[in-house]
Amino acid sequence: MKKSFKAALMVVLCAGGLTAAFAFTKSASVKKAGLIAYTYNLGTSAGARNVANWTLATGSTPSCGTAGSVPCKVIFDSSVYATLQDYINDQDFTSDADVVSGPGVVSKQ
Repeated sequence: MKKSFKAALMVVLCAGGLTAAFAFTKSASVKKAGLIAYTYNLGTSAGARNVANWTLATGSTPSCGTAGSVPCKVIFDSSVYATLQDYINDQDFTSDADVVSGPGVVSKQ
């Protein structure tokens, strides 16, 4: 009886340990996605690759109106890009005009 009790106890402990290990691994690997938005301060696309021309949006972002050739705002996942500069660097924009067609960018006229 003692052997079967010890065996059953070992099975329960192993199952509990594996369950805890998988739960910890799953929670550690899932990053909380946080969307960050920036609004563009200028009326032309010239300077769109310069982070100084963007303002961190706090609260709701403005409506951009009719789509055009000027960036209006950009929204990206902070678990992928820690900063706006990281986002811009990763896109490899060849010109300021290219920013308007970047992922997460909304344009305006």
